[in-house]
Amino acid sequence: MRALFESLARAGVRYCHWKSNWRLPEALRGETDLDLLVHRADMTRFFSVATALGLKPGSGEDHPSVCHCYGCDDESGKLFDLHVYYRIITGGTIKGYHLPVEDMLLRGARPTEAGVYVPEPAPELVLFVIRKSLDYAVPSEALIPRQWKTAADELRWLSQGATDRDVRRLLIEYLPSIDFALFRELRDAIESGRWGLGRYRLGRALASRLRPYRRFTRWGATVARSRRAWRKAWRTLQRGTPAQALLSGGAVIAVVGSDGSGKSTVVGEVSRWLGAFLSVATVHGGKPPPSVPTALPRLLLPLLRRMMPRYRTTRIELRAAEVTEPEAMRTGPLLTYALRALMIAYDRKKLLIRAHRKAANGTLVFSDRYPTRQPGVPEGAMLHFLRQDPRPVYRWFARMEERTYRMIPQPDLVLRLDVPLELAVQRNLTRIKPGGPEPTDYLRHRHALSKELDFTGVPTYRIRTDVMVEETVRAVKPILWNAL
Repeated sequence: MRALFESLARAGVRYCHWKSNWRLPEALRGETDLDLLVHRADMTRFFSVATALGLKPGSGEDHPSVCHCYGCDDESGKLFDLHVYYRIITGGTIKGYHLPVEDMLLRGARPTEAGVYVPEPAPELVLFVIRKSLDYAVPSEALIPRQWKTAADELRWLSQGATDRDVRRLLIEYLPSIDFALFRELRDAIESGRWGLGRYRLGRALASRLRPYRRFTRWGATVARSRRAWRKAWRTLQRGTPAQALLSGGAVIAVVGSDGSGKSTVVGEVSRWLGAFLSVATVHGGKPPPSVPTALPRLLLPLLRRMMPRYRTTRIELRAAEVTEPEAMRTGPLLTYALRALMIAYDRKKLLIRAHRKAANGTLVFSDRYPTRQPGVPEGAMLHFLRQDPRPVYRWFARMEERTYRMIPQPDLVLRLDVPLELAVQRNLTRIKPGGPEPTDYLRHRHALSKELDFTGVPTYRIRTDVMVEETVRAVKPILWNAL
């Protein structure tokens, strides 16, 4: 952020951090958003500076002349969010007003010790009082609990550098429909922390004076509030997933590697990191949930494992790798194994097609493991050893499985985690998972096959995970951020 503000000053970009400047130190530590007003004539230069420093524009903002711009500090891996305004769109939950005060805020803006330009106290005070008062101009919004004590403290902080004479002059010049007497009542109500019918009455009086600056008709505002409420309820059902997305779009990021390489840990850490600002989802490409056609058969799998322990996946994969003549494996219910392999392929296809659909709508989807079109490798086709089987049914199963895997879209990005074999074995033995650790011979077999994983044409980044988790995640963050 320091580099950004220095570059903006050198480029002559007219901007200011236009609200909540009493909490500016917290914003500069990345703890809250930064709200920047940029002169609309300097928009091109602003984005030229921002993109040169690796900041990424975001989409998903409902309001015109407002956008998000996200940055990542390489050293700490911390994300920050610039909320960039070209016009002042504010007022209530739907930001229902455009107030023509951009010149009021930018004129006389001065740099702080941190190098960030902020407005003079009087313009910020005028806009603060109006914004907070409009929160009470609609009955449904007036009932929302608010931090009135915090607002009163900020008001007193702003009032230290602003005189009534300055406020009166600004109202006459920029918002002549608001007389100073009403403004003083609004300011006193905020300072006293009074709310209820009196506060609502003042909010309605202010809204009436600002009618020429409304963005919606009365019915249009009602529709906008209803739409916003439904979207908020839907996001709550989705566990509060943010609606914002990068302007470059979503992506499906495959995290692959041998067992014990730390895939689940990396997926969990980076999804929490990016999920603080962006729409993020996670899937498990190796263990997909059952779909409607496969739900009932897959319920029987635990029973089949107990009845036919010789035909567990781990054992058949080892036998397929060890024997050169498939005839040695053609005893017993291989039909059950083939059906299971085909169901897993189908469920993986359904899961990952949905993942790509989410990515097309802006979501960043992280997949713990990812199917590959290579036969005989982890998460690849499991029936390749039956392609030349003399029995038609087995050849058909092998062809159908291979065709299903070919229909799964390739990921947009691959993070390939590498770990030494002995460390992977040690992690496997100490890992708590249903059914206990994997057999060591099976893990060694999978580790060797994982080296052959290939996603042709997909950007792939190799990351060693034989260090502490924190170091691995710190190495992944800049790689991932620069690749998105």
